[in-house]
Amino acid sequence: FTGKPKFCFKNDNRPRVVFISAENEYGAAGTLPEFAHELQIKYGLYCEILQGSTEKTGREIHELAGLEALTNADLAVLFMRRRSLAPEQMQHFRDYLDRGGALIGLRTASHALDTRGSAPEGYAEWPKFDPEVLGGNYHNHYGSGPKCTVTMAAGAAGHPILAGVKLPLTSNGSLYRVRPLADSTKQLLVGTIPDKEPEPVAWTNTFKQSRIFYTSLGHPDDFQNEPFRQMLINAVFWSMNKPLPNMN
Repeated sequence: FTGKPKFCFKNDNRPRVVFISAENEYGAAGTLPEFAHELQIKYGLYCEILQGSTEKTGREIHELAGLEALTNADLAVLFMRRRSLAPEQMQHFRDYLDRGGALIGLRTASHALDTRGSAPEGYAEWPKFDPEVLGGNYHNHYGSGPKCTVTMAAGAAGHPILAGVKLPLTSNGSLYRVRPLADSTKQLLVGTIPDKEPEPVAWTNTFKQSRIFYTSLGHPDDFQNEPFRQMLINAVFWSMNKPLPNMN
């Protein structure tokens, strides 16, 4: 499975997941198709990938077509970093959330639509997407190097997204600075590195009628980590308000 399916049958009633991939630091162009393939083969979902440029600079990094696929989507999975969108593409994204579409944000999704002033003229941004939609407060990250130890947040025991997730887990990704979160969020996981205060690394939120899950995990090594993958599969079904699949 790679890229966008060429067609789907009219009576294909599988839940539809649209992956929006546009970043240049964490290999989402490789990890997301593999994860989407697992969702299709093992869990019977219909997955579509919208892949933007993986270059670091240039006008083409802001070109991402196909967001009209969200019109019939049950879930959007966003792994994007500092991009703007053509106005009609941004409108598809906003319309999706306005109608209550579910969303999962991975790592750089916290600064997905904030170019810090580098958007081409006439392109649309959403600088406050993180606090408004994700309930986050991204303000940079700690340096790379120390492994991050991830444990359950207080009061998160029994949450469906953590079902079967073996903790603690470790991540090689740098720990994001995100405190404090919005009051509307529910913290699920916290991350710790030596001599620093813990930071939330996974939480849920509600935007209008949309179920939102965000995690600052998403380093390529995280996708090889079984607890992370289990959490992400759980989050897919939780976000769509569907029962978790039988993992046995």
